[in-house]
Amino acid sequence: MQLVDSTTIGTALSMTSRGVRKRAQRESWEYSERQSNGGAQQVYHFEALPSEVQAKVALHLLQTGQIKPAESPDQTPKTVKRSASGYDRDSLWSWYDSRPQTIKDEGTRRAGYCLKVRALLDSGLKVRPALAEVARVEGVSLASLKRWWYGDTLIIGAANVDRTDFAAALAPRYAGCQDYAEFSQDAWDWIKADWLRPEQPSAAAVYRRAQSIAKQNEWALPSLATVKRRLEALPWQVRVLAREGEEALKRMLPHVTRNKSSLHALEVVNADGHIFDLRVTLPSGEVGRPVLVAWQDIYSGKILAWRVGETLNQHIVRLAFGDVVEKYGVPEHCFLDNGREFANKWLTGGAKTRFRFTIREDDPIGIFTQLGINVHWTTPYHGQSKPIERAFLDLCEGISRHPACSGAYTGNSPVTKPSNYGSRALTWDEFLAVVQEGITEHNARTGRRSQTANGRSFEQTFAESYATSMIRKATAEQRRLWLLAAEGVTVIQSGHVAILKNLYWGEAVAGLAGRKVVVRFDSDNLSLPVHVYDLAGEYIGEASCTQANFLDAQAAKDHARANRQKIKAAKAQLDAERKMDAIEAAQALPNVVPMERPASSVIVPMFEKAQKVANGPDVDEMPSDERYILDILSRMPRRTEEDF
Repeated sequence: MQLVDSTTIGTALSMTSRGVRKRAQRESWEYSERQSNGGAQQVYHFEALPSEVQAKVALHLLQTGQIKPAESPDQTPKTVKRSASGYDRDSLWSWYDSRPQTIKDEGTRRAGYCLKVRALLDSGLKVRPALAEVARVEGVSLASLKRWWYGDTLIIGAANVDRTDFAAALAPRYAGCQDYAEFSQDAWDWIKADWLRPEQPSAAAVYRRAQSIAKQNEWALPSLATVKRRLEALPWQVRVLAREGEEALKRMLPHVTRNKSSLHALEVVNADGHIFDLRVTLPSGEVGRPVLVAWQDIYSGKILAWRVGETLNQHIVRLAFGDVVEKYGVPEHCFLDNGREFANKWLTGGAKTRFRFTIREDDPIGIFTQLGINVHWTTPYHGQSKPIERAFLDLCEGISRHPACSGAYTGNSPVTKPSNYGSRALTWDEFLAVVQEGITEHNARTGRRSQTANGRSFEQTFAESYATSMIRKATAEQRRLWLLAAEGVTVIQSGHVAILKNLYWGEAVAGLAGRKVVVRFDSDNLSLPVHVYDLAGEYIGEASCTQANFLDAQAAKDHARANRQKIKAAKAQLDAERKMDAIEAAQALPNVVPMERPASSVIVPMFEKAQKVANGPDVDEMPSDERYILDILSRMPRRTEEDF
């Protein structure tokens, strides 16, 4: 039992110790005596004090820290509590979290008062005195405090929940207006169908059209404000998809930030094509917008190799990839979009994940497949899936808008054409010089803020990792895969292969007439020999061009000399294979006894001697060949007038 002296009681009641003793004597408070330095001292039993005195003394002891609330969370209240049926903490806090901040603030304020009541109860005070004291000290309505403590039809009440749930349990549950304007379901469906369109009509226009047909259909329509609230209450995904399209919805969805720090240089590369916003005189003589194909290292962001051309095609893609392997080595992974320039069978044939073109058994094995590169496909025109799209944005600023390109810039859309549009076209050499300078500056620029650069340039980041990484190198035989183009052809009966109307012949190829082969050739110089492979990628041999200029005598002499050498070599090979000549082979055969000739039973016709032609020479005097012709003509049927 707690004992308190007159000094403590006087401080809580704002009285002197003498005044406390007089009141205690007057009201007969129960007390005991204990020895102190000044002699015997009266101390009073806390639970025997009047209830209002208990409340004030308990609050004073709590505020001064002389007593503390119970440490163990005793959920059993000090009074008979109401039934807490339906009390679920998860659903309670889920509801509380969905309320506006003003509701949460009110719940927190009420919880503060009830926590003080709980502290007085834990100190031993009764419920009613504790409620009365907190209401007096805090200046709140005692009726409101009782409702918060015991609960009502809208709130559970602090007495029925754990102290940690006071804020959620005491938050106001304003019901608001429960009456809804009459709204026909058919009218609501019609309004949604009209409003959820890509044309994005306004709600007011939709409402006017709904009013015009509501009477004839006997629809009940609420006010325009109600319709607007109902439309805005639709899920945002539905509104964006229907009115703005799938691409707009994709932009609002979260993207994945991929970490590159676990990679190393040349482990993963990606490539894409970019059409420059420049007017350039192309090698064909026409003025157009050239195309860039660039290969980028994903770890560092460096542009490893690039090629330009008049159009985007697999030829420049292959040449640019060859530059990467020649300079640095073979990457492990490659990210490409599913465009026909990258997903063609000459680059990715044989890959299990190729989803473009019909896959046939006689398709050639692609370059990436033969080099053991894992190909990953990305979404075309989706910049988030290929880091090189971000590099193209820099190149637009560094190249297309370079001062050297003034007058040749076209703008990136028809509505962003500069005022000097069409005033100039770059020459091909000028364009190549600007591209070379722009890409070099892009790689060497310091201050990059990527995960791996940390203020360095792309060039420095790549060089540091490349020096300590295990990189696969290509062999001389593998260089044929990217340095030469490839085309599946059939060897013709003469042993030639035809490429772009040029004929090529090789000893190893001549015996493959009628078979399909793969020919790798340099499309920029068709006079060079081509290399022939079978469809499985096995090297067959080399074939040289057999065509020459009509007046090129030297080429004809070289071709004749080559043929003589081939014949001489074939004779030597034949001598090596043939161990005996034909005479020796004939002598080894057994003697054949001639068979007796049977008598002929065929009747031999008798022909008269040829007569002399009038006014002509004797038939016997003619040469033998002329007599033969005349003899044949005499046997032929003669034509009559009916034949004409």
